[in-house]
Amino acid sequence: MTTKKENAKRLGIYLLTVFAFMLIFVLCIKPMNASNTVFYIIYMIFSFSPAITSLITRAVTKEGFRDMKLHLRLSGNFKWYLLAFGLPLICFSAKFLLPVIISGHADWLGAFTAQNVLTSVFTLAAMSAVMSIGLIGEELGWRGYMNQKMEPLLGTVGTCIVGGIVWGLWHLPMDIAGCGGAMSDVFAMCGGRKIQLTLFGVFLMWLTKKTDSVFPAVIGHYMFNESQGALANLLYQGSIPENADLGVIADVFEYLPMILLAAVFMIMLFHDNSRTPKTA
Repeated sequence: MTTKKENAKRLGIYLLTVFAFMLIFVLCIKPMNASNTVFYIIYMIFSFSPAITSLITRAVTKEGFRDMKLHLRLSGNFKWYLLAFGLPLICFSAKFLLPVIISGHADWLGAFTAQNVLTSVFTLAAMSAVMSIGLIGEELGWRGYMNQKMEPLLGTVGTCIVGGIVWGLWHLPMDIAGCGGAMSDVFAMCGGRKIQLTLFGVFLMWLTKKTDSVFPAVIGHYMFNESQGALANLLYQGSIPENADLGVIADVFEYLPMILLAAVFMIMLFHDNSRTPKTA
């Protein structure tokens, strides 16, 4: 049986190595800005660094390559796959659409016809079955390895919270590189995104715990990335003015749906944890 000390050692090696990749990304920002080719190469290495790191850690610690959670486990878990697909779509629909409706500008939503919405949903579903596989580069490390090493140390609830925080922080150099502009604007944008990533990371960690597979998290991650763009595209196909400003309402809904989502799953986590039999 793996002891807590061994888990802590493996977790430490994993985190130190994956954040070393982050340092490489930071040091390469200048050449990345000077060349699109360099940017793409470094970006891809950074994106796959959690998976690369998990494989390095498994090799260095001689723990082997079993239980990487690379199994679909559809039996009994199909509802969680549907949740992974649908919940980000619902969450970001609330973020984008409710401020418009509450502000009394429902006429801006002209592109949200049944046909357009269904087309977008089916397109996302088809793409998630194919394109999301690229996110294995992240999920094999974060949800397929890190959570296994954290749980004996922090418990399920602690793993989901800390895992979400770590995942959010890891994106920081990528976000800074993609922002540009004044540093105050960069940190304002990145700060808000860190909140979203951390809260959504709780959900992805919970999904992995619930299904014992990285693939629901892969689909949920894909929908986190792509459903926002799909909704924004439909929104701006309507009659929304280019200089539209929904003020405080938009600021509230920027984070409220994700906060509510995280709160619901934290409650479910505590509920599941309280029902788990305690071992001596």
